[in-house]
Amino acid sequence: MTNPPPILPKVVTEKSPDFKEIFADGVYTWANTGAGTLIFFKDTFDPTITQEGQLNVKSIHRVFTVEVRMPRELYKNLIEWMSGQLKNVEDLEKSQNINQK
Repeated sequence: MTNPPPILPKVVTEKSPDFKEIFADGVYTWANTGAGTLIFFKDTFDPTITQEGQLNVKSIHRVFTVEVRMPRELYKNLIEWMSGQLKNVEDLEKSQNINQK
């Protein structure tokens, strides 16, 4: 006698009222025994041009936009999923470059 397939719950998705799109210039990330953390940031700066035509940046203003903490298992799964997504894109680009030659 076989077991019937498990009944999976219906997943209803929606965006939070405070959902927003954030662009990032970089991210700090680390993991410990229980969790992984990502802190995204955006950099701005006011460059000046010297009389010699060189770009001069005296300081960078780094604004931390969001911190995401997650269980270590999710952190690990996210890294693996993102690595797979990147590999798929790179493979597609590689195949398109071969076909264009």
